[in-house]
Amino acid sequence: MAHQSWYRKYRPQTFDDVVGQAHVERTLRNAVDEGAVAHAYLFTGPRGTGKTTTARLLAKALNCQTGPTGQPDDTCEDCRAIAEGTHPDVYELDAASRTGVDNVREEIIGRVNFAPARGRYKVYIIDEVHMLSASAFNALLKTLEEPPPHAVFVLCTTHPHKVPETIHSRCQRFEFRRLSVEEIAARLRRIADAEGVEVEDSALALIARHASGGMRDAITTLEQLASFAAGTITLADAESLLGEVGSDELFALVDLVVAGDLGGIFGFVAELVERGADLVDFSLALARHARDLFVSDLLEDPGPALDVRAEELRRLRRQAQAVGRARLARMLDLLDDLTGTMRSAADARLALEFALTRLARPETDLTLEALAQRVEALEDALRSGLAQGRRTRQEADAASAPDAEASDGGSRRRREAADAGSAKAERAAAGRKAASAPESVAEPEPASAVQHADESASPLDARSVKRLWPAVIAEMRKRKPSRSYHFDSTEPEVVDGVLVVEFPRDRSVSLDMARDPDTVALLRNALERVLGASPPIEYRLGRQGVSSSVAAGQEGPTPAAASADPSPGGAEEGAKPQAGSSGAAFEDVEARLIAELGAAVVEERVVGDGSEGAGA
Repeated sequence: MAHQSWYRKYRPQTFDDVVGQAHVERTLRNAVDEGAVAHAYLFTGPRGTGKTTTARLLAKALNCQTGPTGQPDDTCEDCRAIAEGTHPDVYELDAASRTGVDNVREEIIGRVNFAPARGRYKVYIIDEVHMLSASAFNALLKTLEEPPPHAVFVLCTTHPHKVPETIHSRCQRFEFRRLSVEEIAARLRRIADAEGVEVEDSALALIARHASGGMRDAITTLEQLASFAAGTITLADAESLLGEVGSDELFALVDLVVAGDLGGIFGFVAELVERGADLVDFSLALARHARDLFVSDLLEDPGPALDVRAEELRRLRRQAQAVGRARLARMLDLLDDLTGTMRSAADARLALEFALTRLARPETDLTLEALAQRVEALEDALRSGLAQGRRTRQEADAASAPDAEASDGGSRRRREAADAGSAKAERAAAGRKAASAPESVAEPEPASAVQHADESASPLDARSVKRLWPAVIAEMRKRKPSRSYHFDSTEPEVVDGVLVVEFPRDRSVSLDMARDPDTVALLRNALERVLGASPPIEYRLGRQGVSSSVAAGQEGPTPAAASADPSPGGAEEGAKPQAGSSGAAFEDVEARLIAELGAAVVEERVVGDGSEGAGA
């Protein structure tokens, strides 16, 4: 007996055998059982999904000797004749070879009115119906619209958009979907067991993915592999025959990209070239893998969005977390461009290696996507470093707490008095400097503009701040675009741990608007997200301008700023040295008494000509 291909040998013979098209099977069964069979059907979908097979099953259901029935027995003479293609009332026409109007007139129009020779219905199955000419479609219209009651038409096509709308409107349309990897793999396992072929599950999964949803292609590949392999069909056999890269290799390559291992990446590509793999197909497979990573990271329950097994889904999620969402998005963009570039590239290997290098080393790429990936890496590093620093400081504070509690109250009061004396001395020195300072060349700023951070904030690196300043502004723009524009053209500097934001001389209005508490809070939030820290902030107008906002450890305020300070001992004390040198000398003595002896000011009075006195 001549050899019969497996896809013909294992063609479904009942509706129960059809895989993945339950919506079609149920409708046709109910229509046959209820006597509501339409006169014309249009079956559409990808190749190898069961269109012609389902058309034959419908012919069986209508002409079975126990029917019409939705469960043909597949044992009667009519069912067997239909399965073998010898039934006189079931016509299978290939529209690809019979495209003309004469073929339609001769084989359909001229014969359709004759009664069935053997069964109840005449069933016309027209494969690749979109290949008919326009005149052939026009000739078929009237017959298709009003056929005799014993005629049923089933039109099958993979290109429904090429079928005229006049045909569509006369048919009930059924969409055949692509089969999932699991559905194809399960059917392949049944066929392999029936044929006594040993095959690894991983090889079946690769065959199913390569078939792109078509059962016929998958069965044909399995039959070819059974002849190719000497014993058990392994994943390596399937990869060698199909020229595809397995999922394990795709995972391994992405791990190399994440690690930045250029040597491993170039070695991987060299192995692909050595074994003759199609690099364009490989780039498509890598793009599909990146898409699966992206979807698994975005969706908690991917559902039909990911056609993978549960074990592989868990593996995808683990790798997606290691890659990061910014790098995944950039990977998708780059691989999408790569697949188009490689088709016309003079050297596809060079194009692939260059793209993988850009993915592995974003610092060599000057695109916005690469910058976003680098910023994301810096954010993660800064957050982890800041958290570690805070834990270290908390441990140190906890260790020193018992000592602080053991110190007596008198020592604490002396330290507080000494701190107050030091602050008094600083204010006196600031007042003397304000009296002798020249007029400020920049618009002064109230001392309230200084926004001090938590004392536990980590020190800033000036170079990192300058490099990441555009990212800070971009973060502000994402949240409040109307407020972020005040910081355009600003320059950051770091002075003694204070972040100094310098505005251009002609942007004094922007500086004023930036003092708004909500704007300052927005800036702090952006700094926290990008830098991982919230340092003291100071605004300054113009490179040569004198700042009016003071941070710890900096020089005293300008006269205008001092006069704007409403706090006790602020403006008045800053103006005292202007009364004369004796007042300044008295302030020095007073400050020394407070700092060294722990004295405290009890009362201050203006006596005589306005000189000040104090009693301690």
